[in-house]
Amino acid sequence: MTKMHICTIAKDQDVMTALHEYMMDKKWKGAVIVAGVGSIYDVMLGNPGTYDLKVLCKKKIEAPCEVVSFIGEITPKAEAAKSLPKEIIDTAASDYIIHIHMSCSHEADAVVNGGSLREAKVLRALTVVMLECD
Repeated sequence: MTKMHICTIAKDQDVMTALHEYMMDKKWKGAVIVAGVGSIYDVMLGNPGTYDLKVLCKKKIEAPCEVVSFIGEITPKAEAAKSLPKEIIDTAASDYIIHIHMSCSHEADAVVNGGSLREAKVLRALTVVMLECD
């Protein structure tokens, strides 16, 4: 049976570091991140820059942001595709690859940007809901 887990990340913590720390002692076959609710800042998003995926366009958002969507997957490195970029596989933080797609709004007119989460810090709190794969 699939089990739901909730990871609460505190103010000023790095999102990816906190998720890798949460996964540190886990022996999961994988997980699906189904939601994230909260606010973040110092956000870096990535989007494909070419059809062959050899160029990654990065967008830095230094303003406070509200998380609008937050979904992803957690895969054991041992089961990851060998074609993944080295920077994704070589994270020493845990035995998992954490891949999140998100969108966030910022500024007075609620501009929304989205893409693959590269980095972000938590403004107040961020609650991440995930389902463990069995």
